[in-house]
Amino acid sequence: MIRNKILGALILACGFNLNAQVKKTFTVDVNRPIAQVSPNMWGVFFEDINLGADGGIYAELVKNRSFEFANPLMGWQKLGKDIPEGSFLVLNRKDHVNNPRFLRIDASAIPEKLGLQNEGFRGMGIKQGLRYDFSVLYRQVKPGIKLHLQLVDSLGNVIGEKTLTPSETGTDWQKAQVSFQATKTEPKAKFNVWFEGKGIIDLDMISLFPEDTWKKRPGGLRADMVQLLADMKPGFIRFPGGCIVEGRVLATRFQRKKT
Repeated sequence: MIRNKILGALILACGFNLNAQVKKTFTVDVNRPIAQVSPNMWGVFFEDINLGADGGIYAELVKNRSFEFANPLMGWQKLGKDIPEGSFLVLNRKDHVNNPRFLRIDASAIPEKLGLQNEGFRGMGIKQGLRYDFSVLYRQVKPGIKLHLQLVDSLGNVIGEKTLTPSETGTDWQKAQVSFQATKTEPKAKFNVWFEGKGIIDLDMISLFPEDTWKKRPGGLRADMVQLLADMKPGFIRFPGGCIVEGRVLATRFQRKKT
């Protein structure tokens, strides 16, 4: 009896296998549409993955510009020799719940040069002759520091630079902006900020944008990528997409009504 059951199971399995191997042919005649499809059904899906937003469609070149990553100094590298302990401190403020962190630079006791380098998003794509707009929020705790800004190529050669001297003092945050042109095209550039002089300064929202953003909007989107999307004439844009809608935790998920 057991032998008959095993034999029956084998025959049944073989039957399923034969059915699975039967080939079916489907013919699609694109010249004979059967139903109309609304153009509003064709759209684009935005997913912030693989540098889709930061480092992608958003033209910001500085990675982790406000020190809000899980590792507050991700994307940044300290420059200089014999840097004293406490020269770079990431601090928190209670009155900015959505952007609490900022960086305090204490250059009052540095022996030589002190600086930071930002790696960008796998490098910064820089174009020769293009203007680059730098901006930063600052607060001078102890005046005396100038910011020497440099774009450098993959070999460390300077391909654009400018010096910014903070003018305002006090407890309130100020915004400063300067612009400079790149002297070389470089797909893997990096950005240096050297702190010259003696003093203590707080920095936040360290930013660098190319001038050729979408429709020349300051602080805007990357023109070439957005033009490709615009040429598609999508009927809709889905945002956010995929699992990023959940956030790392429920409290930090995307909440469109608050954006």
